[in-house]
Amino acid sequence: MAFQSLRNILRLTIKELRAIRGDRVMILLMVYVFTIATWLVSDAANTDIRNLSVAVVDEDRSQLSGRLVGAIREPLFTPPELLSAAEAEAAQNAGRKVLVVSIPPGFERHLRRGDGASLMILIDATAVSQAGNGASFLNRLLLDEIAAYLRPGEPASALVSVEIRNRFNENLDGTWFTAVMQLMNSVTILTLILAGSSMIREREHGTIEHVLVMPVHPHEIVFSKVLATTAVILMASVLSLVFVIKGAMGVPIDGSLLLYSAGAALYVVAVASLGLLLASFTHNMGQFGLLVLPVIIVMFQLSGGITPLESMPVWLQITMRLISPSPHFVSFAQSVLYRGAGVELVVGEMVAMAAMSGVALTVVLRRFRRVLSA
Repeated sequence: MAFQSLRNILRLTIKELRAIRGDRVMILLMVYVFTIATWLVSDAANTDIRNLSVAVVDEDRSQLSGRLVGAIREPLFTPPELLSAAEAEAAQNAGRKVLVVSIPPGFERHLRRGDGASLMILIDATAVSQAGNGASFLNRLLLDEIAAYLRPGEPASALVSVEIRNRFNENLDGTWFTAVMQLMNSVTILTLILAGSSMIREREHGTIEHVLVMPVHPHEIVFSKVLATTAVILMASVLSLVFVIKGAMGVPIDGSLLLYSAGAALYVVAVASLGLLLASFTHNMGQFGLLVLPVIIVMFQLSGGITPLESMPVWLQITMRLISPSPHFVSFAQSVLYRGAGVELVVGEMVAMAAMSGVALTVVLRRFRRVLSA
């Protein structure tokens, strides 16, 4: 009996794979998302400081102010433009300048006399991330230049020498992080769509009635759809990881692909079950799209991939870890792909994803039996 059930699941899985192969729109969507979209989003959605537009209002016209202007260089900043106070305000109001450095009259003279002086940096805070990071970096840059000018050859700190080393991303390249997180998002959204569309396609084409008269059980139908979705998404994500992210983009992947595949399979099973559950409440792709959209947004925003989970309220952290597999998958993927973690370090996340997969499959099986008996 068990052998016959396995044969039925295998045959139904092959049927699902053939249906996916025949859906040209879905194939094109997956190719685009796992290749071009991954590349574009990783390159464009980057919060690194790059080509920030800067204007300088130099009312001092001293040797020091000239050195400060010369210290603002590419590629972090565009060549600074010397403007009057009114021109700089107009340029920032028009959105042409993100940062405006205002050097007051007598700036160098006051510093040399030891009276102290103020240097103002005006920030266009509509560009929140880059402007904030850029202003902090520009502040350090100007302070270092002032110290080097007034006390040449003197170390910045005579008592303490701080040495900073960045692990796992030596150059703090934001593309490394964004590329893998975009892959995680692609896995989530395409798993939901692929699993849900397999159910909707059966209804729209009328083939669900053919399946129901076959000598198969509801759990065999559900397992076949989940297995087909898992196989396709897992293969696409690994290929994207190897050839697009690691090969074309040059992002170093130090972890085990086999371990990543095992964890990703657990995650895809849970998300595919969720996709089938949502599809069971709808009758066409339009309804399914409206229902799945808020689910995708919540899983994206609260997974820990965009905003660190530690920055969220404690109750929300606990809730997301209990009801959603996405925080566990993000933590698992970051540990394996970035830090090269072994199974002993991520076994907790894998157990959590396995438990959620089991719960999701149980719920969708009960729902599927109810729908078929209606």
